[in-house]
Amino acid sequence: MRFVECGELQRVGDNETVKVDVRILAATHRPLAQQTQTGAFRSDLYYRLAVFLIRTPSLAEHAEDLPLLVDHFMQRMGRDAPVKRVDQGAMDLLTAHDWPGNVRELEHVLERGAILAGDEAVLTPRILTLGWQ
Repeated sequence: MRFVECGELQRVGDNETVKVDVRILAATHRPLAQQTQTGAFRSDLYYRLAVFLIRTPSLAEHAEDLPLLVDHFMQRMGRDAPVKRVDQGAMDLLTAHDWPGNVRELEHVLERGAILAGDEAVLTPRILTLGWQ
């Protein structure tokens, strides 16, 4: 496709333009503003994307939310199986982790723990595996 003007495009080999109304939502963990200065990211593309920037903190930056998130994921998993509880030792282990994978990593750690726990009703540090252990 070839862009004719803002709000219109023309398909390759076609003579007619098509009106479009699109918005692009892009996400990254990289500091794009800094990367434009070093030439690692195109500045023209950055300024097209940077209309409305939203910074979301990493899970490590708001660890106080961890108990609420753990409860949420355990309740959600409890729809298909009995709800498991996370003991204090396991919660301490979860709180101490730096969560490079953020909330998605937490969800998967808890899901894996629930699977490994089998019939046990409580997740303990012995059951949970963090990172690439």
